Amino acid sequence: MATILLLIERHLVAGVKQIWFCVVLIAMGSTTLWSGGWGPTYAIEIRGGKLDQPLVITDPSTIKALSFWVGPGTDFREFMGPVNNDASIVDWDRGEATERPQGLTNYEVRFLLEPRSDPPTFTVHYEPDSANNSGYIYYPRMLNSIVTHFVDGTWRYASTQWNEKIGSAIASATKQ
Repeated sequence: MATILLLIERHLVAGVKQIWFCVVLIAMGSTTLWSGGWGPTYAIEIRGGKLDQPLVITDPSTIKALSFWVGPGTDFREFMGPVNNDASIVDWDRGEATERPQGLTNYEVRFLLEPRSDPPTFTVHYEPDSANNSGYIYYPRMLNSIVTHFVDGTWRYASTQWNEKIGSAIASATKQ
């Protein structure tokens, strides 16, 4: 009986510590959000691969249709205002892309956020797979301090809208 009570006590203490840790994180995050620490995405910048120079997408409808604020680990996104859940850059339902074709071209994609002077960024890598009309997104480990999806260091299947909008923008830019 004493062992069970000791385990319950340890579990409760650990639970209280976890609750306080979450409260502190939320408070820090909301302070940063409300104080203008970062704001909405104003551009998507694509570098590398077959591009001679960075490709910068500033079209508001494209930016609104593609959001990294959607998915696991982003439950606090309501602080940023309404989120289009169909705007996810990843097809989360498909899970991790453990097998993908080799030899795909890799692009670094940065979401540039307000404020525009020294903007905070969220970075992923994208490999379009034109043979299958699809693509893959990689979340680098510990690179994104803005939000984590708890999938850092893994490849995911890019969403249909991501492949259509970003894939076609890259294809157009590399044909020139």
